[in-house]
Amino acid sequence: MARPIPPLNPLRSFEAAARHNSFARAAQELSVTPAAISRQVKLLEDYFGVEFFRREPSGISLTPEAMDYAKGLGKAFRQIASLTDEFRTRHTSSILTIRGYTTFLVKWLVPRLPDFQAAHPHIKVRLSGGSSAPAAGSGGQADIVIRYGGPHWPGHRALLLFRDELVPVCSPDLLARQSGGTAAADPAAIAGWPLLSLEARRQDWHDWFTQAGVPMPRQRLQSFEDMAVVLEFARRGLGVALVQRRYVEEELAAGSLVAVSDVVLGRELGYYALAREEGAEKSKVDAFFAWLEMVVPDPEQAYQK
Repeated sequence: MARPIPPLNPLRSFEAAARHNSFARAAQELSVTPAAISRQVKLLEDYFGVEFFRREPSGISLTPEAMDYAKGLGKAFRQIASLTDEFRTRHTSSILTIRGYTTFLVKWLVPRLPDFQAAHPHIKVRLSGGSSAPAAGSGGQADIVIRYGGPHWPGHRALLLFRDELVPVCSPDLLARQSGGTAAADPAAIAGWPLLSLEARRQDWHDWFTQAGVPMPRQRLQSFEDMAVVLEFARRGLGVALVQRRYVEEELAAGSLVAVSDVVLGRELGYYALAREEGAEKSKVDAFFAWLEMVVPDPEQAYQK
């Protein structure tokens, strides 16, 4: 025999009113009127034959007898929501929206995505790129955003993907013209070569020359808004680009770009995957972060909460 359960609508109305301690705020959450919440709660009180709220001119207050019941219902509804989200992720099409820098998406994330899609065929990944990425929760409804910065992201679940590791690269032809084809050039010599830069990261060259122990050259950097343009200029032999090593791994392996110095600029700054704390428990977000942990197995690169 099935166990008796009160009607669902009165239960939802009571739980929301108890959580907010207000019929009006419960009504706003459930998109009904305060009078409708009051009627549903009265139905539940009649069902049990007890009062759940003291109704006073100043407002309502939960009776001691109803407190444990309200807490239990809240836990049950959260579990139902979690199970529903998990079922939807596993058995229905679910869209995971990721916003980030275009170069990061194209050069780092997209080559790795087939592995994630094979493991989670019901999660369809939607990418949104640009020259800059908004903070999680701003400018749209992205589930995850990719941001560059330090380790502290209050209000977000965060995973460090990789830190700055900047290397100077150019075409083999330019290296041959400038240094006679040697495997690496002296930083002082590189100071006289045409230098390419991302407009938003012009400071990188200054920091690289400082680390190399060479004064920053007086020549004006040729800078661009888009890293794809910087890399194309470098491939065409039009200058030396200072870029993330992970963005040019394929080009370095294929020989279309070469590293022109052994000096690598490393920083504590890096690229993070972020999800708002209030949305970080969604099954699709959990699945993506769990996959990222396998892609980035370094124990130092752990969640920052």
